[in-house]
Amino acid sequence: MSRFPKPPWKPYEPRFILPTFAGLECRLGLSIPIWYRPLTLRYMRDLVAGSLKKKFVESLKDLGPELTSLVASGFSRKLRFRLHILSRSGDYLTSYEVPSAYAPRASFEIDLSRLLADLKLPDDDYLVVAVMSRGRMDGNRSSPASFSMTYVDQDNVAIYRTGAFARPLNEGRLKSHIGFTGINPKVIATNDVVSSLMLINHSSDPEYAFAASPKTVLIRGDGERLEGDFGEISPLGAREMSIADIFGNKVFDFLKPFGGRGTTVTTCLGVTLASLHLQRSNDNRRTLLGIEHSRPAHMNLAGILQH
Repeated sequence: MSRFPKPPWKPYEPRFILPTFAGLECRLGLSIPIWYRPLTLRYMRDLVAGSLKKKFVESLKDLGPELTSLVASGFSRKLRFRLHILSRSGDYLTSYEVPSAYAPRASFEIDLSRLLADLKLPDDDYLVVAVMSRGRMDGNRSSPASFSMTYVDQDNVAIYRTGAFARPLNEGRLKSHIGFTGINPKVIATNDVVSSLMLINHSSDPEYAFAASPKTVLIRGDGERLEGDFGEISPLGAREMSIADIFGNKVFDFLKPFGGRGTTVTTCLGVTLASLHLQRSNDNRRTLLGIEHSRPAHMNLAGILQH
């Protein structure tokens, strides 16, 4: 596996991974809210309270680089962004520094498809690690607003939104994970539409080297179920699987009595994964009809899981 040539982000820099798709216009956008400040009274209170719970040396290791960067920037409110391009198997390819810095009220949009072409990368499916220089100084060092991802072809537009975070993910020395459970209560398999699930095996550790192998269960309205292997996901990589890929073409007959609709429950022990839910046309399963970063209220679905 090709690794980053140098540390790609600092521990306090919020980041997230997003996919691009061959043949689609892919755009990344963010608007920085007017209220964003690099340092607030609330943060200072939290800083003091948190430091009292830690040893002094641990506090310096956690916050020292961030505060040093903040002082060095003159407490600037401007944010900078850089992008690391990976293959879907998690191999590092190249990086791009967004040339401008952005202050509160500002917004930007990057045409990732054009950027990939400018970087001399062939038209293919990629992953982009978006890193921002500083986030809100809350417990997770989160982005001050949600990023938007927009995918456009000649007939359709699909959009989803999510935030960036600097919290530990799949980094055993900082935080271990019991496992991942993802629920999609509206998968479809008909003559027209087939649902897909994309899972991203992300980490806050650039040297992360653990492959994930999730399992997926498909449940229909009467409680009958199919079980299948999602397939292996490389570290810092992603895998997209339609429910026909996971369960075979029998899935169409299985769901037909219920209008082609069902629920999937995907689990993986020991890691946390990012999940995207896609709807594709069933003619070639390449036309993207919709995409969302789904976080359903699991307690609302408890009845489904009891079958």
